[in-house]
Amino acid sequence: EEAVAGVGGSRKVGMAELDELLVSDANKWERQVAVARMVDPNREMWAVTHRLPDSVISNFKDHVPKMAHEFPFELDVWQKEAVYHLERGNSIFVSAHTSAGKTVTAEYAIGLAFEHRTKCIYTSPIKTLSNQKFRDFKNVFSDVGIITGDVSINPTATCLIMTTEVLRSMLFKGADLIRDVEWVVFDEVHYVNDAERGHVWEEVIIMLPPHVGLIMLSATVPNSFEFADWIGRTKKKKIYLMGTTKRPIPLEHHLYFKNSLYKILDKDGKFLSKNYSDASGDAKKGKDKKGTTSHMQNRRELTAWSQLLDYLKKNNLLPTIVFSFSKRKCEDAATSLASSDLNTASEKSEVHVFVEHSFNRLTPGDRKLPQLLRLKEMLKRGIGVHHAGLLPIAKEVVEMLFGRGLIKILFATETFAMGVNMPA
Repeated sequence: EEAVAGVGGSRKVGMAELDELLVSDANKWERQVAVARMVDPNREMWAVTHRLPDSVISNFKDHVPKMAHEFPFELDVWQKEAVYHLERGNSIFVSAHTSAGKTVTAEYAIGLAFEHRTKCIYTSPIKTLSNQKFRDFKNVFSDVGIITGDVSINPTATCLIMTTEVLRSMLFKGADLIRDVEWVVFDEVHYVNDAERGHVWEEVIIMLPPHVGLIMLSATVPNSFEFADWIGRTKKKKIYLMGTTKRPIPLEHHLYFKNSLYKILDKDGKFLSKNYSDASGDAKKGKDKKGTTSHMQNRRELTAWSQLLDYLKKNNLLPTIVFSFSKRKCEDAATSLASSDLNTASEKSEVHVFVEHSFNRLTPGDRKLPQLLRLKEMLKRGIGVHHAGLLPIAKEVVEMLFGRGLIKILFATETFAMGVNMPA
């Protein structure tokens, strides 16, 4: 037996009792609630994990007769649960894999804001995601604005998209706009775990007025119950948990080495040890016995990009995003493909027209900046870079061209790595 300590004291918990909870097929949140109850039977749970009755889901239209926002598809069960709770003004925490449809809940909250003549703020951790959501929501809703460190468009809109730091600044200043806010959506809320910026999310959650409903979206929060319970306890309001463990888009991992691709993790999450061993063996065989200088290694690395691109083209694996943690390496890799041309004549023409139209907003002197001239030449050939060192307008042009499929290979840092829905 083990002594489990809790807020309300401690009690003896049998290991068999714990094992039964941990291995059962019950909902993982229900197991976490049960463990929490064992630790402290008198503890108030602010995270609500129980699902709606089947009778509510099967007769959903009776419970939500008039949708604030209509969708051109049948909602999943967990999406119906989210809509049900939003209609009743409840705060929710959605945990679901990428492409499972978490944005449905955000769109419905925006629909409610339009219906109630209030405001909905949609926050994200990176400007790239804010820019994309602004473009997406502009196609759905009539009154959408965006505020980031780079741009401010229609700042009094019903639906306002911004980075979390901008919202924190508004709360510190006591902006009048906050009084009209009905909902705040925290996309990629797991960023609260970030060592450098996580405190921003904590501060915003703590400072938001009681009348503001919270919608938290994430695909990668392992302790969503504990997190939701902390938020509920902090705000003194129930947080309803929902989501799905199903991954609509299968995720596989491969290793690439010298024109060969080795699958090491299949779509069911199974590690393929034989393939990994084969890849490791081939990599060891390919190593030079003689030492190499850093200059030689850099040259070899740049040559490898050309070989990789040929492999991707041959196997119809474009468009592709190549992530690097270095801005310089992104630029060097893109420059090493100076002889590669991935766009057709019509695609080149489309890129040229779009880029010229976008950059015409700049002054004549700015249009001749070396960065923009180099980028224009790359983009025409279907090659792009995206990192924090680019001008804001250059980053937005790259994002939009990649979204249209006119950039076939994109070298990017973490500025492109979170929550962005792009065709790669």
